[in-house]
Amino acid sequence: MKFIEEFFGVMVLNVSHHSKTLIIGLIVLSLGACEFLTGVHIPNQVSVEIGSSDVSNVTVIQSYHFLMISDPECPDDPSCPSIVYLVKSDTSSVALPFERTYPFTERHQFFLETYPPEGEEATLTMRIMIDEEEWYNDFRKLLPVGEDGDQETFQFVYQFGETVNN
Repeated sequence: MKFIEEFFGVMVLNVSHHSKTLIIGLIVLSLGACEFLTGVHIPNQVSVEIGSSDVSNVTVIQSYHFLMISDPECPDDPSCPSIVYLVKSDTSSVALPFERTYPFTERHQFFLETYPPEGEEATLTMRIMIDEEEWYNDFRKLLPVGEDGDQETFQFVYQFGETVNN
């Protein structure tokens, strides 16, 4: 045992500062090489832009933690969209134009929904970029809550590595 301790002790003492820098550099490069070799890019951030010429503010619901569950009205139909169950979310009224960049958490999920103030119709624009790639870009008139109680919204759902049908 003493031999091993002495061997590693001497080995550590004989490693120069330049060698340590080289070893650390190789470790960092190897971590980046995994992405290069597999072609899989794990995103870092999502950028949101919302605008309108009709209203000055909108409601925004944002979440980093949600579950996708089967719609109970059509549980066995693969073409039926899933329902988003928000485990934790933030709801706020934001002034337009709205621009914000959100960092991804370790879950690599992002949910954003927006709609005009209660009782108002408005033409909204929403653009979403994940890192430097555009994932969503839409504009349309959103009507107020209808007689059925449904609110027209923009909704964006992202889960790294999975296709979301919404």
